[in-house]
Amino acid sequence: MTKILRILLIVLLAISAILAVLFYAGGEDMSGAPAYTNIFLIWGAILAGIAAGFAVIFPIIQMITNPRNAKKGLLGIIALVVVLGIAYIMSSTEQLGITNADLIKYDVPSTLKYAGTMINSIYVLAGVAILSMVYTEVSKAFK
Repeated sequence: MTKILRILLIVLLAISAILAVLFYAGGEDMSGAPAYTNIFLIWGAILAGIAAGFAVIFPIIQMITNPRNAKKGLLGIIALVVVLGIAYIMSSTEQLGITNADLIKYDVPSTLKYAGTMINSIYVLAGVAILSMVYTEVSKAFK
């Protein structure tokens, strides 16, 4: 199995290298844009899709094969949902009063609530990260 995965990774790397060379040395089309830009972007999307698929599939396989450790993963997901819930409650739908015609489409309560939720969740997660770093260093000092 590992031999097949190794061969697959080498093939993906070779295709990526060939496309990178074509992108940089491939010339231009009639409009002056690089000739292989679209193919390069499609390949990037394919690789991102493969990575996203594996990022979903492998944890599920790990949970099935090792259910005791699945509790830790589920606790992490539950903690993330709690943080997003708190951030959602903290966010506001108060309109900003934007008068610019290009930006007024963003001054909608649902968009403001979503943006506020994301910003607040970043603040909470950054605070948790900073506190965990401080805790780790302080606990090391007392050991």
